Amino acid sequence: MSLSYQQCEPEFQYHKGEDHDIVEFHVKDFRKDQLRVHMSRNGVLTVSGERPHDGTKRIRFHKEFNPPNDCKPDQIRAKLSSGVLFITIPKKRLSPQSPGQDPQTQVHRTSNGNVALPKIETKSFISRLKIKRKAAMKVVAGVAMLSLMFIVVFYVYKVYAPVIMHI
Repeated sequence: MSLSYQQCEPEFQYHKGEDHDIVEFHVKDFRKDQLRVHMSRNGVLTVSGERPHDGTKRIRFHKEFNPPNDCKPDQIRAKLSSGVLFITIPKKRLSPQSPGQDPQTQVHRTSNGNVALPKIETKSFISRLKIKRKAAMKVVAGVAMLSLMFIVVFYVYKVYAPVIMHI
């Protein structure tokens, strides 16, 4: 028994916004587990789905998008509601400020008239490298192992080198 596929092209709308873009796919009769939203390494957003139709027939679709350059790929979210798949593509926020003004020196007035300086987020060395925690732990473990090996080799050289020289 072989399966046959019928391609479909679901209706969709792409809404652009300042903070985020939203893509709506009208995928009536598809369940959540039959849909897939994937961001590839080269920055292409792929939306696909496949569901059974009649016995050996299946219906499927595949659509690719190039999201905006200023999007946050790790924060893209998808939600299925009443036969509509909503995909939210957040954008990096550019803070509106007057030219030549440093964001760290901006002063804000509170409701009682006092001056409040903005919070400055400090980022750790690891977060500035833009690698995930698991990868960072592997790097730290590797450096620790290399350091330990260096200490052992140095100790062996320091202790056994004079013994070898006197033979």
